[in-house]
Amino acid sequence: SLTVVGGVLAMYGLWQIVIRLPLGILIDAVGKQRLFLVGGFLVSALGAIILGSGNGIAPLYIGRALTGLAQGIWVPLVVAFSSFFPPDQSVRASATLTLVMASAQISASALNGYLNEWGGYGLAFFVAAAAAVLAVVAVLPVPVNSQGGGAPKLRPLLKIFLHRSVLLPSILAVINQYVLFSICFGFMPILAKQLGAGNVALGYLATAYLLSFLIGNLTTTSTSSRISSESLVIVSYLLFATAITTAAIAKSLPLLFVFQGCLGIAHGLGYPVLLGMTIRDVPAGQRTAVMGLHQSVYAAGIFIGPWASGALADAFGIRPMFLSLIH
Repeated sequence: SLTVVGGVLAMYGLWQIVIRLPLGILIDAVGKQRLFLVGGFLVSALGAIILGSGNGIAPLYIGRALTGLAQGIWVPLVVAFSSFFPPDQSVRASATLTLVMASAQISASALNGYLNEWGGYGLAFFVAAAAAVLAVVAVLPVPVNSQGGGAPKLRPLLKIFLHRSVLLPSILAVINQYVLFSICFGFMPILAKQLGAGNVALGYLATAYLLSFLIGNLTTTSTSSRISSESLVIVSYLLFATAITTAAIAKSLPLLFVFQGCLGIAHGLGYPVLLGMTIRDVPAGQRTAVMGLHQSVYAAGIFIGPWASGALADAFGIRPMFLSLIH
């Protein structure tokens, strides 16, 4: 059922909520960023193997949970990469990093439909596991912070967490991820299949989103010094609302590709800006903890979005569920 589909998808966000904030605090305290990066990639590989080889619903829940747990490494990845830039260029740094991420996702999504055709649905997961192992090799020589700051002082940390410059981007990111994982990574492919899309077309649908996400990222990277972060975020949410409304009433597959592209641009504009805004005014020794908070908060959208949207889609249909997201 669509509720079960939503539950499996939601596992990804649930375990990100659990891991990201404590991981950020722990890394600020003990350092050893490389150790946590390697561990995250290995857990990701294990989750992909379970997803690719398991039979039944239980392995899907377990594998999806492990890949969500592994996404905790996005916390030290963002902070480690941002450390190579001046503090006032945190938005540019996060936009550059997500640009590289989007390029990798485009390659994977473009191949995914063909992998499904060549070797069945399991093959893509095994290729993903191999990529995660290669990532371990790639990260070993990277110069990252290995010094910890000692046990965190909870009161100053709480004060930073509650500061408007940290809390507001985190709350806005919840909405961003709720929409993204409800539609682009959730039920848009199911709606496309209802309109006649095959495996290869579904792969291209994901690619359409990612190419557009890349365009949004490039726009953010090139304009962040000239256009205010707040303006970019507002434009992204206006695009979200427009694309969702029109996708809900679309009657043909080509139109879904157009609206998927609009959603990608919206996310590409807003996501890196919100990441960068969160740590822009935060001291270096507390950035990993703050990034952990930001990502734990927005992971609530990754968890609640597919779960709630699956229940709504079962009760009312996919198209009415899309329209409910406008609110």
